[in-house]
Amino acid sequence: MNFDKHFFEKEEREGFAVEEMMKRAWAAALEVLEVVKGVCEKHNIKYYAAYGTLLGAVRHKGYIPWDDDIDICMLREDYDRFVAIADRELPEGFVLTGIYGKEPRLWEANGDAFQARVMADEEFFTLPEYMSYFHGFPYMRIGIDIFPLDYLPSDAVIQYELVELFTEINILLAKWDEYKNNLTLEEHTAPIYTRLKSLSGNEDGNFNIGNDVFKKHYLRLCMDKIVSSMQYVDRNNVVVIQDLPCPKNRDAFHGFECMKTEWFSDTIKLNFESTQVIAPVKYSQVLEVWFGKDYMIPKKFAAEHGYPFYRHQETAFRKMLLEAGIKISVDEFCRNWSSLLERK
Repeated sequence: MNFDKHFFEKEEREGFAVEEMMKRAWAAALEVLEVVKGVCEKHNIKYYAAYGTLLGAVRHKGYIPWDDDIDICMLREDYDRFVAIADRELPEGFVLTGIYGKEPRLWEANGDAFQARVMADEEFFTLPEYMSYFHGFPYMRIGIDIFPLDYLPSDAVIQYELVELFTEINILLAKWDEYKNNLTLEEHTAPIYTRLKSLSGNEDGNFNIGNDVFKKHYLRLCMDKIVSSMQYVDRNNVVVIQDLPCPKNRDAFHGFECMKTEWFSDTIKLNFESTQVIAPVKYSQVLEVWFGKDYMIPKKFAAEHGYPFYRHQETAFRKMLLEAGIKISVDEFCRNWSSLLERK
């Protein structure tokens, strides 16, 4: 992708200072989006800008100034098709991470999340190759998140049971080490394994095979298969399951507010920085569900994962530069990285 030479300069947008490094992160993520778009176009897979990416396209014609990543979503059948072909269709240097990654390293690269993520593989790129491809961005594992839009049954009882199990699995995964250390892991996993076996029809005992990485992966995988199996029950309502909080009062629960499948029946292209993204034709209704009716009014916030996402990598990178005898700021290094490395 080509960017204007001034794109990477520090800039104030909506009263918020967007740093030079964030501009490089934005450009790098857009390169990953182009890779994903290529696979989707080749195989006629529909995708849609999601969350802050969709809001940014509508409200800012690009990134929300205080956002730092790209999210897309796919209806479940398209999501399943994408994760099934990603390993062979993604170009060299790009990998699918999360529960459908091809090896444990890639399962864990996406943390405990149920969504997929396409990222640049640090085992493929050297630092010069990486910075050349990604516009001088130095921090490995740049990627974009892909969320499945699942069909949610209209029955409030089924909704509750599904989200309750999903929540329990997330709590178990988050507290896995704590339970293991206090010798209560089996006590907490056994009832969940039993429920998963009942729902998935799995009777082969694979829940307890392998080390902790394999056990946690199998939990996530079974849960995703159960959610996926709901797609033929009721196709009128769609949600991102992991967005749904477990209701506190079961008796008072009458169902979640859902998006309508028809909102995603067609697409529209929206400008986004120097490119375009695909949005659902009824994007205003989608944004109201995700952000409320006043979604066009900017509200400054940092992304949930901590803004900027690469902050924890900066210290290690500065140390690496110093060890290499490069005594300048990271930003200056990234502006002139090719000539600096050639001198070394």
